[in-house]
Amino acid sequence: MYEALDNAVYTIRSLFMRNERVSAVSIGAVMLLAVVLMGLVSLTVLNDKSSKGYLLSKLEGERQELVTDGEITDMLTLRARSMTVIEEKTYGMVKPERQDIYYVTPVSVVAAR
Repeated sequence: MYEALDNAVYTIRSLFMRNERVSAVSIGAVMLLAVVLMGLVSLTVLNDKSSKGYLLSKLEGERQELVTDGEITDMLTLRARSMTVIEEKTYGMVKPERQDIYYVTPVSVVAAR
Protein backbone atom coordinates (compact mmCIF):
# COMPACT_ATOMS: atom_id res chain seq x y z
CA MET A 1 0.00 0.00 0.00
CA TYR A 2 2.81 2.42 0.88
CA GLU A 3 4.54 1.38 -2.27
CA ALA A 4 1.55 2.46 -4.42
CA LEU A 5 1.45 5.83 -2.63
CA ASP A 6 5.18 6.29 -3.18
CA ASN A 7 4.75 5.49 -6.89
CA ALA A 8 1.91 8.05 -7.19
CA VAL A 9 3.98 10.75 -5.50
CA TYR A 10 6.92 9.89 -7.72
CA THR A 11 4.73 10.10 -10.83
CA ILE A 12 3.36 13.51 -9.82
CA ARG A 13 6.83 14.69 -8.93
CA SER A 14 8.16 13.46 -12.26
CA LEU A 15 5.57 15.58 -14.09
CA PHE A 16 6.87 18.73 -12.46
CA MET A 17 10.53 17.89 -12.08
CA ARG A 18 12.94 16.60 -14.64
CA ASN A 19 16.47 16.10 -13.47
CA GLU A 20 15.87 18.19 -10.33
CA ARG A 21 14.76 21.18 -12.41
CA VAL A 22 11.24 22.40 -13.24
CA SER A 23 10.26 21.46 -16.75
CA ALA A 24 8.88 23.94 -19.29
CA VAL A 25 5.66 21.92 -19.60
CA SER A 26 4.94 22.18 -15.89
CA ILE A 27 5.58 25.95 -15.90
CA GLY A 28 3.22 26.31 -18.86
CA ALA A 29 0.58 24.21 -17.10
CA VAL A 30 0.84 26.28 -13.92
CA MET A 31 0.62 29.54 -15.90
CA LEU A 32 -2.40 28.30 -17.85
CA LEU A 33 -4.10 27.25 -14.62
CA ALA A 34 -3.34 30.67 -13.07
CA VAL A 35 -4.76 32.51 -16.10
CA VAL A 36 -7.94 30.41 -16.03
CA LEU A 37 -8.40 30.97 -12.29
CA MET A 38 -7.83 34.72 -12.62
CA GLY A 39 -10.32 34.85 -15.48
CA LEU A 40 -12.96 33.04 -13.45
CA VAL A 41 -12.43 35.31 -10.45
CA SER A 42 -12.61 38.49 -12.53
CA LEU A 43 -15.70 37.21 -14.36
CA THR A 44 -17.40 36.48 -11.05
CA VAL A 45 -16.52 39.91 -9.63
CA LEU A 46 -17.69 41.74 -12.76
CA ASN A 47 -20.93 39.77 -12.83
CA ASP A 48 -21.57 40.64 -9.18
CA LYS A 49 -20.88 44.33 -9.79
CA SER A 50 -23.16 44.49 -12.82
CA SER A 51 -25.96 42.74 -10.93
CA LYS A 52 -25.64 45.21 -8.07
CA GLY A 53 -25.58 48.13 -10.53
CA TYR A 54 -28.76 46.89 -12.19
CA LEU A 55 -30.48 46.50 -8.81
CA LEU A 56 -29.29 49.95 -7.73
CA SER A 57 -30.68 51.64 -10.84
CA LYS A 58 -33.97 49.77 -10.46
CA LEU A 59 -34.30 50.85 -6.82
CA GLU A 60 -33.39 54.44 -7.73
CA GLY A 61 -36.20 54.46 -10.30
CA GLU A 62 -38.68 53.16 -7.73
CA ARG A 63 -37.49 55.76 -5.21
CA GLN A 64 -37.93 58.57 -7.72
CA GLU A 65 -41.44 57.34 -8.50
CA LEU A 66 -42.32 57.27 -4.79
CA VAL A 67 -40.90 60.76 -4.26
CA THR A 68 -43.03 62.05 -7.14
CA ASP A 69 -46.14 60.35 -5.72
CA GLY A 70 -45.41 61.88 -2.29
CA GLU A 71 -45.06 65.36 -3.80
CA ILE A 72 -48.35 64.98 -5.65
CA THR A 73 -50.06 63.79 -2.45
CA ASP A 74 -48.64 66.74 -0.51
CA MET A 75 -49.81 69.15 -3.21
CA LEU A 76 -53.33 67.71 -3.19
CA THR A 77 -53.45 67.85 0.63
CA LEU A 78 -52.36 71.48 0.65
CA ARG A 79 -54.91 72.33 -2.02
CA ALA A 80 -57.68 70.62 -0.06
CA ARG A 81 -56.73 72.61 3.06
CA SER A 82 -56.50 75.95 1.27
CA MET A 83 -58.93 78.69 2.25
CA THR A 84 -60.34 79.12 -1.27
CA VAL A 85 -61.41 75.46 -1.44
CA ILE A 86 -62.95 75.64 2.03
CA GLU A 87 -64.81 78.82 1.07
CA GLU A 88 -66.08 77.14 -2.11
CA LYS A 89 -67.43 74.23 -0.08
CA THR A 90 -69.13 76.51 2.44
CA TYR A 91 -70.64 78.82 -0.19
CA GLY A 92 -74.38 79.08 0.29
CA MET A 93 -74.35 78.02 3.91
CA VAL A 94 -76.36 80.23 6.26
CA LYS A 95 -75.59 80.81 9.91
CA PRO A 96 -78.50 79.43 11.99
CA GLU A 97 -80.61 81.58 14.25
CA ARG A 98 -80.48 81.04 18.00
CA GLN A 99 -83.95 79.44 18.13
CA ASP A 100 -83.01 76.95 15.39
CA ILE A 101 -80.16 75.40 17.41
CA TYR A 102 -81.00 72.23 19.35
CA TYR A 103 -78.56 70.31 21.54
CA VAL A 104 -78.95 66.60 22.05
CA THR A 105 -78.78 65.67 25.71
CA PRO A 106 -79.24 62.24 27.23
CA VAL A 107 -82.71 61.68 28.61
CA SER A 108 -81.74 58.96 31.05
CA VAL A 109 -78.61 57.20 32.13
CA VAL A 110 -78.23 53.88 30.38
CA ALA A 111 -75.68 52.30 32.66
CA ALA A 112 -75.58 53.10 36.33
CA ARG A 113 -73.50 51.69 39.11
